[in-house]
Formats: sequence, C-alpha cells, structure tokens
Amino acid sequence: MRWSIVAGAVLGITLGAWGQGRGGRGRGGRGGRSGNAATTALSITHPSNYNLATVARGKALFATSCASCHGADARGSASTGPDLIRSAMVMDDIGGREIGEFLKYGRPEKSMPAFPALTAAQVSDIAAFLHYHVALAGYRFDYKTLNESTGNAKAGEAFFNGPVGKCSTCHSATGDMKGLAAKNGDDAPSIQNLIVSGGPSFGRGSAGGGQATVTLKSGQTFTGTPVEASDFVVSIRLPDGQTHSWLRSDGWPQYAVHDPLQAHKALALKYTDADIHNLAAYLETLK
Repeated sequence: MRWSIVAGAVLGITLGAWGQGRGGRGRGGRGGRSGNAATTALSITHPSNYNLATVARGKALFATSCASCHGADARGSASTGPDLIRSAMVMDDIGGREIGEFLKYGRPEKSMPAFPALTAAQVSDIAAFLHYHVALAGYRFDYKTLNESTGNAKAGEAFFNGPVGKCSTCHSATGDMKGLAAKNGDDAPSIQNLIVSGGPSFGRGSAGGGQATVTLKSGQTFTGTPVEASDFVVSIRLPDGQTHSWLRSDGWPQYAVHDPLQAHKALALKYTDADIHNLAAYLETLK
C-alpha cells in the first residue's frame, strides 16, 4: 500500500472504494469485512478526540506485551519488529477488532507470538494507543500558534530581578528592555524565543560565536570573530575583514572565546515553561 493512501486515511478521509476493495478480499477467517463503506470507515481521528486515560492504559499494556519487539513508541526497527504506525492492519482497524483477531493467532513463522489471553477491553486499549500515535503523526502539522501571553507579569518581574534569572545584571527594564515587546510586534512566541536565545545571533560562529582573542607566546594579542579552532590551528576574522590563522604547538597560541550570550545559553538549561511565559508577560508591560 502506498503511504500517500495511508496518509489520506489518517487525515480522516473515508475512502469508500478503497475500503470496499479491502473488504472484498476478506481476511481468511480473521475478521473480513463487507464492502459497505459505512462499516469500513476508519476509526483513526484527530488526536484531540482520544480519551487519554484509555491511551495510557493501552500504552502500559503495549509496554509489557509488545514493546520488546516494536519499541515503546510502536515504531519498531529493522532488527526487531515492524513499524506499527505505518501498518495497514492498524490503519484498517476499528476499535481493536482487526488487531484482536490478529493477536489471537500471531505470526509464528515471523516469531510473532499469539496473545489469546488478552481481553477485548485490553485489545481495545492497545488499539487506542496505536491509533492515537498514528493520529499524532498524521496531524503533526495541524496546529495553530497562539499569539497569547499566558504568563504572570509579577512573577516575571521577580524572575527578572531575582537570583536565578539575574536578567537585571545585564539588562535594564528602563533601558534596553523598554519597548522590546513593541519592537517585535507584541508577538508572544517571538518574545519567548528571544528570552531563550538571547537574540537572533544566538548560535552563530563556527567556533563558538561572540569574539575570540588569540594570544601569541610573545604576548601580542589579536581579537576578532571566531572562524576555526582546533588542536592544530586557530583562525579569526579581524575587524578589517581579513582572516588570520596560526598553527598551534604546545598550547600556543592561546585561544579564548568571549561569548556575550553564554549567560543565556546556561540559563536555557534552567528555564521552566512558566519562567519563559512569565518573563514574556513582564516584558510586554515595559512600554
């Protein structure tokens, strides 16, 4: 089966003709279906329609019975078992009926054991878990970015000035931060991204970003934009645009990077979602 057909099924399209073709072939005694389009309508639907408690039960059952071969996420691998998220049987299943019939027999010739002891309710839960993950894959682009600030401005101010955030040691609420939100169109996601990254230059520079200083054994120093740094050579681009390189020997020349965004990079590991949303809410008050 082509994946394009499967993807269409995941997106909730009732493929009547395709369903009739599947039903017409039957299942050799394992749950064949009639060609009625109503009976072949797929049960996989939008992720928001699933009962997460049911999915959680299915996940627990899958972990004990199936994950050793198919992986905890049901994606399988070449060395263990097939990817069930792409499985035509899972796509074609309604409420665990197809999956349940298959589990009664397994595929001994493929080292797939039978699970006749699973109850109908347990099979239904496993099916819900699989269907949910198929839906997540199929609807992975079906989301909206909400331009909303859901944080607490007072908590954001406390974090800005507090011992964890320490934002006020480098930034000023009446200086560089004043009007920041307005300059970015009061777009909440953009402001949150700036908080984490420290600005659009975050991550640039192949040798660490910021400025680098090369110190020769004679004591002479050169400062510029990092280009390359290894145990064998260091290179920087000087303010006049020229790139200078030096071979290294016995640790010379010495090389030090001064990254103005290092504080943001370190803090990014400590931020919680609440911190980011609270800070964004506070910055929006600095008009």
